[in-house]
Amino acid sequence: MPAPRTGLLTAVHLANIAKTLSATRQYALNTLYLQFHPKVASDVKCPRALSRFVAGVYQSSVNWIGTEVDLRIMTGSLRPNASSFEAFTQRQRPATVDYLFYDYALNSSGTGEETLLTERYRGATVVELDTADAQSALPFAELDPEDQSFRNVVLGGTFDRIHAGHKVLLTQAVLLATERLVVGVTDGAMIKSKKLCELILPAEQRIQQVKEFLEDVDSSLRYEVVPILDPFGPTATDANLDLIVVSTETARGGAKVNELRQQNGLNQLQVHTIELLDDESTIEDKEDKVSSSNQRMDLLGSRLKPRKSAPEHLPAKPYVIGLTGGIGSGKSKMIERFQKLGAGIIDCDKIAHQLYEPGEECYDEVVSTFGRDILHPDGTINRRALGAIVFADREKLNQLNGIMWAAIAKRAREETHKLYERDGKEVVLMEAAVLLHAGWQDHCHEVWCCIIPREEAIRRLRERNQFDEKEATRRVEAQPTSNEDMVRHADIVFCTMWSYEYSQRQAEKAWSIVQKDLKLKL
Repeated sequence: MPAPRTGLLTAVHLANIAKTLSATRQYALNTLYLQFHPKVASDVKCPRALSRFVAGVYQSSVNWIGTEVDLRIMTGSLRPNASSFEAFTQRQRPATVDYLFYDYALNSSGTGEETLLTERYRGATVVELDTADAQSALPFAELDPEDQSFRNVVLGGTFDRIHAGHKVLLTQAVLLATERLVVGVTDGAMIKSKKLCELILPAEQRIQQVKEFLEDVDSSLRYEVVPILDPFGPTATDANLDLIVVSTETARGGAKVNELRQQNGLNQLQVHTIELLDDESTIEDKEDKVSSSNQRMDLLGSRLKPRKSAPEHLPAKPYVIGLTGGIGSGKSKMIERFQKLGAGIIDCDKIAHQLYEPGEECYDEVVSTFGRDILHPDGTINRRALGAIVFADREKLNQLNGIMWAAIAKRAREETHKLYERDGKEVVLMEAAVLLHAGWQDHCHEVWCCIIPREEAIRRLRERNQFDEKEATRRVEAQPTSNEDMVRHADIVFCTMWSYEYSQRQAEKAWSIVQKDLKLKL
């Protein structure tokens, strides 16, 4: 994997920013810092003047530099008496810069300040981007007319995987503050209602990402980034706050905060509302705004962690993938997709059915353990009657599992070998709802899972099995492995909450990933 590439762009011709940023695309950057030339600071007088410009650049940057580049607009150089060059060279991050970009000719700049950067980043490639004749939809003349600022500013959010919308929200708050910015990062029960909440990063990781972003864009302020377990966080008790920043989606929250502050004898906060960014690349099934939910949807079907080396006890071929998921999660439909794409399929539930048949190794032990009342008149096991017994008694369920699991695993290994030797299937998916609970992940090279919200699982179970609400709920809640546990173990995650086509795209994405990996490494 190539080393990450970082660029630092010093810009003065802001009306040409679209062409300037587009010109950096050929350098395959991972991170691009944009800092303003000192001339910009002297012209705009107040940092707030560029707030609209910053928002517009973040919104359109996906079209100019793509989705793979982490753009960070450094507004600290707009502070009064700040030199962008000096401020940046005194910073601890980034430790290295591979490219120093300028949107003007260095020999005609009239300053020697660029020398500070070349000394700070020795070995960086200097690139002059000639964009003087460009036209832009973001003219420099479009300045924000407001110039009011506040000593202590507060805002809150989930801030899962910093995206353009977060960058606008945080940067606007930075531009409004003169001394301190307090950021509440939601955690606990507050994230449970979020779409694909199982994929939200841990709070400590999100907090660290917010801190790093804020320090990158303006190191002159004091930052307090804290976890919050309710909608109010520090706003309920901090008497020194002056302004709260909200989005149009959370505007009512600002009023609620002031109601609570009035009850607590605290000053009323000014409320600054920011428009949500439209997602210019959105598709059907996703939200029209730039959002973390859309980003989490994009993760479906993608590898969430690096591919591991094959365990020593497993042969390299066939490549076995364990696919698990809760009741009604759509894992069987997903298996059908992979079968059509060329995978060999092992259905552990069907294996269990076979092992229940008279004459199979598990039949006599199951009947002697649970009694002949579980049999149909023809002597076959009535799985519905057996299920009613074991799902009502955890100890009896454990008894059944003790009988079945070892036999199922043994039969699955035999069938996997046949699929490879007889049918030439180099990739075999083993579907099992109890995969993790039974410990069968040890027989797999990696684990994939399907998740859906609890309420949707109950709805599907009632519709599919004609269970009443109570029985469907009991079945769902009796599952030994939660969505969160499955995601923690999974290399790739799927969710079938949306259209058939969106689920199909997830499957095709995952299949292309594993095919590419196997061609490279098998």
